[in-house]
Amino acid sequence: MFKLNRLTGVLFALAATIGFTSSTQAKPYKAAEIYSKQTYKYGRYEMRMQVAKGSGVLSTFFTYKNGSEQAGVFWEEIDIEIFGKNDATQWQSNVIIGTNRPTTKTEGVHTMPYSLGNGYNTYVLEWTPGYIAWFVNGTQVRRINGGQFVTSLTSPQDIRFNLWAANIAEWVGAFNPNILPVYQFVNYIEYKPWVAATNSFGTGWRDDFNSFDTNRWNKANWTFGENLADFEPNNVVVKNGTLILALTREGQTGYNGTPPADSGSGNSSSSAAPATSIHIEAENYNEVGGSVTVSGGTVGYIDSGEWFKYRNVNIPQTGTYRVEYRVASALTTAQFTLDRDGVGLGTLSVPNTGGWGNYQTISHNIYLNAGTQNLAIYANSGGFNIDWIKLTKI
Repeated sequence: MFKLNRLTGVLFALAATIGFTSSTQAKPYKAAEIYSKQTYKYGRYEMRMQVAKGSGVLSTFFTYKNGSEQAGVFWEEIDIEIFGKNDATQWQSNVIIGTNRPTTKTEGVHTMPYSLGNGYNTYVLEWTPGYIAWFVNGTQVRRINGGQFVTSLTSPQDIRFNLWAANIAEWVGAFNPNILPVYQFVNYIEYKPWVAATNSFGTGWRDDFNSFDTNRWNKANWTFGENLADFEPNNVVVKNGTLILALTREGQTGYNGTPPADSGSGNSSSSAAPATSIHIEAENYNEVGGSVTVSGGTVGYIDSGEWFKYRNVNIPQTGTYRVEYRVASALTTAQFTLDRDGVGLGTLSVPNTGGWGNYQTISHNIYLNAGTQNLAIYANSGGFNIDWIKLTKI
């Protein structure tokens, strides 16, 4: 969230500890933010949101180590930031670290083929000791494996949602107050902690926003230099099982409408909504049985009886999925089964693709229920390599 030193090299405080109160709020526009009372570390953060449209506007979810903005403190932060400009078709993934100012950042800007403001979409942030990954509607969009932006994040962080307007036109577009009011709608957030012993995500908690849980959340009441608005508690509303963050003019705070319904099918209001898809890189398995070899981003030297498992694969919708596998083999006898917790979901024969480095895509259809699944590849007969697996709802 903190792009404040991106252009100016000057840090502005955003955390509650800085002491911005209602007595300092004098801006003509009012924004909204909630932040958790507890701090969290490694885990899987999932939320469904419909974001605000409009140039200059940002709808966000992020984790933040309190006090990072203070001089001499090592900054720690992970972001999902959706731009309202360009019909809300772009978003940014960030990790921000470092004691020096300006901080050290890795930023990725991602363009979607549809508007993230036309319906609810599912966003996932996975933060583990070994990687950080971002997903939209079940598809991994970005992943950082190791390195300073993973290993330097050592502190528990609080979690935040906010909606605000920035005065950095070259970043988010010029703000036009005539678009006000605009809103960010959050259906739920779910947190599952990372369990090192099982190399997977465990049981956590979920907030469906049937009420505003004051044991879990605080409402922000401060501002910072490059925010054109003050964070106003009255612009945080819970209604019809939805958290609403409002960006309004002064004197027009709150929300009196009916939140858009969530159909449960990502980006439901857009005719350009994509099929729900989950992409798994073969080498990112959590458990393995046997002595397979990982090389060049593929799993190879797979012999009969060997297997590798992917824990907590999130299936966002119940239905039929086409499962594609990118495979290579110089034999005609290789065969494997897709397995879910010991139950076979389908067996495929791997064709002779013309060589161990010549990859082809094979597929079959299976039925899956929504929720997390433990999926595995079991080699009935060996002699194949696999690059990736992709599940697409049909």
